[in-house]
Amino acid sequence: DDGIFTCNSTFYYNVDPAGSSCLPCNEVASEFGRRCITCPDGVQNNVCNCDYTAQILVDTELDGAVKDPPTCSLCLDGFRPGFHDEHGVPRKCVKCENSDCQCQYEAGYCFPVTETLEGLDTFVTSQALSGAKQLDSKILRDNLAGVAKLCEMNIETLLNNMTACQVFTNLCVLTLSEYPTTSSRFLSTCSKLDEITKDRLAQTKINQHDQPGWADRIPWLKYDYDYFSGGRDNIYVLEEDNVKQFYTFQRGNNASQLQLQVASYTLYGQVSPVTRLSNQLSVCTEPVLTFGTTLSYTCSLTVDKLLDRDTIFHELYLQIDGGELIPIPVLVENSQNTALDDIEGLILTRRFFLSDRNIGIENSESTDDTASTPRFIRYASSMTLSVTIVEERDGNIRVPLLRIRYQDVLTDTIEEKVSMTLKVEYSKAGERLEEDLGIAVGVVGFLGLVYALIKTVGYRRRNNIIEDCSCRTIGCFVLFLCAGLGGLFFWIVAGTSWYYLCIYKGQQAVSVFLPLDDGPFRAVLVSCFVLTLIHRLHFLFASTNYDIFFVDWEKPKGKFIPSSTSTKSEETLTSVSIWRTYFLANEWNELHTIRKINPVFQYMAFLFFTEYVGLRYLATSQPDAFTDTSKVDYVSEYNVILRVGLAFGVMFIIWILQRFYNFLHERFISDQVQMYIDLCSISNISVVILSDNVYGYYIHGRAVHGHADADMAEIVTSLKREEDNLCSKRGLGTDTDQQTFDMVIPILLRTNYNRITYPLVSRDISSQRNAKSETDKQIQAYCHINRLFASFIDQSLDDIDYIIGDKLFLEKVLDMEIREPPPAKGILYNDEGQSFEKVLYYGNEWLLFTWDVLLLVMLDYSTQHFTFAVLITWFINEVILKKISAWRCQKNVGDKALIDERFLL
Repeated sequence: DDGIFTCNSTFYYNVDPAGSSCLPCNEVASEFGRRCITCPDGVQNNVCNCDYTAQILVDTELDGAVKDPPTCSLCLDGFRPGFHDEHGVPRKCVKCENSDCQCQYEAGYCFPVTETLEGLDTFVTSQALSGAKQLDSKILRDNLAGVAKLCEMNIETLLNNMTACQVFTNLCVLTLSEYPTTSSRFLSTCSKLDEITKDRLAQTKINQHDQPGWADRIPWLKYDYDYFSGGRDNIYVLEEDNVKQFYTFQRGNNASQLQLQVASYTLYGQVSPVTRLSNQLSVCTEPVLTFGTTLSYTCSLTVDKLLDRDTIFHELYLQIDGGELIPIPVLVENSQNTALDDIEGLILTRRFFLSDRNIGIENSESTDDTASTPRFIRYASSMTLSVTIVEERDGNIRVPLLRIRYQDVLTDTIEEKVSMTLKVEYSKAGERLEEDLGIAVGVVGFLGLVYALIKTVGYRRRNNIIEDCSCRTIGCFVLFLCAGLGGLFFWIVAGTSWYYLCIYKGQQAVSVFLPLDDGPFRAVLVSCFVLTLIHRLHFLFASTNYDIFFVDWEKPKGKFIPSSTSTKSEETLTSVSIWRTYFLANEWNELHTIRKINPVFQYMAFLFFTEYVGLRYLATSQPDAFTDTSKVDYVSEYNVILRVGLAFGVMFIIWILQRFYNFLHERFISDQVQMYIDLCSISNISVVILSDNVYGYYIHGRAVHGHADADMAEIVTSLKREEDNLCSKRGLGTDTDQQTFDMVIPILLRTNYNRITYPLVSRDISSQRNAKSETDKQIQAYCHINRLFASFIDQSLDDIDYIIGDKLFLEKVLDMEIREPPPAKGILYNDEGQSFEKVLYYGNEWLLFTWDVLLLVMLDYSTQHFTFAVLITWFINEVILKKISAWRCQKNVGDKALIDERFLL
């Protein structure tokens, strides 16, 4: 499966037209693994039990015939066991290196007893182990000193093969290519290999094939610019633009694929030819290497499956046009000598493995089966192939980098599952997302500060706050700052996500990649959500906590005598019906939560386009734009930036279409807000709304017919007269239809209003409303307030008056009154629209839309599931917040308008 098909010593190699496989033997397999054999003296450590210091295992006759059963044959005088197979079993007798055949055996080789072998560190560190977290590795103890000496002999041309150096290199890779800088009693495996390599480089004065650190007659493992550096360091290989290949997103040609080749090695140095990459990077699947497509595979294996895998080493190459192979460097991220924050000090190597069971076998004198069982297995838990496009030349890339993180797992529980992840990532050199977002946040932060200052100044003027700096002022400044920053951050998030969604998905030539580090984007997104949440809660409070009163203009029609026995002196005025006020109050409560769009339609349309049409696949981390997965080979994982951009885009388009429909509906069919104003005129009731202390809105509903308590015929007749222009217009001024106003009321009017309502708001009205005395006080207060506001509008008060005018252009832009009203006078500003909508859902549609989108995006950010996010968004907005707002509005109208809540539905 890894480029070299080998089987364990207890399995034989079965060749079948349907596919080759390893099948178990009762004891062990033959020399070449083609059949099973029965050992003459039993099995020990998964090999036949012979005295391999003087005997060899023979299972084949000289003519090639099968020798059954095999024998443990003693070598003749002057010969010793040799020609070890890949399982360490000697198969032939070789001539002794000296006359008496006295040897010190290391790595299966007979060294003369006079030869001094260097002691090397055979302990390996594993976080999976308890205590000292170190283990004396048997494979290092048995082979390290011997292969190190044989490798040095190979360099000195005393031998004519590189097998020992290959094994030495593999043992270094098993220790995670660690090059300790601290002094210790023994050199580490990699330090000794590095020492041999540098000695050879110093002798030859040349790098093989111009590759840094590749010495003659030694496998190239480590990138090293210490020699012939030219002022470069080891990171230079990652910044060098030596990949002479132009890549494109246009599918169907070689330039749209990463052509990767791999060379493989067994633990004991057997080399396979360079072949096309298949599943050497993943034990589960062959990766799709379409250029620009971000991959993420996660494979789960049990420990017993890892135990069955042989250790195979690989070297990765990038093939470009013309057949040239470019080596791909490897970075072991959790090696002890790797500091990821020290870019220039990174140690880059060439060789890697997926899993190994040999390094975890502890050196022991025991001869039972447990002696060959590893205490831990080392495996690649995470492998990431990083491809970087050159900033100045779109379509050209730098040398890719393979980043690996290894982990160890104990073999105590063989059913335990481990995960192995393979990723392929693409980025562009000089990516400036963090820098650009930082600049944008700085600019909008200043704008948000200016906005908050302007709104705070306006708030102080509208509430007649005299103190220079109060807790109330500071609190309002913070709320306005949150509102301003939330709105501005929304455009940063939307603009950034829309840019990547449109540019990344629409490009043919390679120019833009998704940023690998989207942390800054996520930070701005979360900040935007929190700020908008604060703004939304502030609106919930402010829109249900204003002063409101319904001014009834109706006058009694005449006098009546209570009974036939009453005298004329007992005649009283007829009463005015309160039902018109109750009706308008209920209509106001219904109007409070009406929006300019249909939220349910918004959510359903969003789900239709993202889930049913398949637009959600536009958020995958690959440049291909598709909505049907059956037309592509691989569907990449979703990208946060693209998914946010998709949600923003689809929701915004649906919202714009709904707003356009709302505009046409209001213009040509019906306008619910205008219908409420008309209802006020027919009911002969005006509405005073004080959102601030001395600032608010006025709806002039005084009937032009003089009264509204009439039968159907009288009302129809009155409306007909109005239609025929036989009566005055509905507006407050002379000969005008202007019925809605922004108003700044005189301080004295507010003082009188507070004086009347203070006895009511200073105690719990709701708990005492059934008491007759409290009811009488409430009725009396209602009559006084009605008379106060009616007299103010009629300009019949001696010391309180107002003027009617238009706002300045700057006042409209800043939404703040600049001019001071005349002494003891207020100003009623002609309202070109319906500004009292600002205390309703209807006038805050943009805030509600941004809140809807951000809530949906944050829920999807947590769940990666649009349907679930939409359902929760609907529940929070339409069930929880809307119900709370309607309840608070009803209670506020009952308390402030002095209307019995029992009549509010």
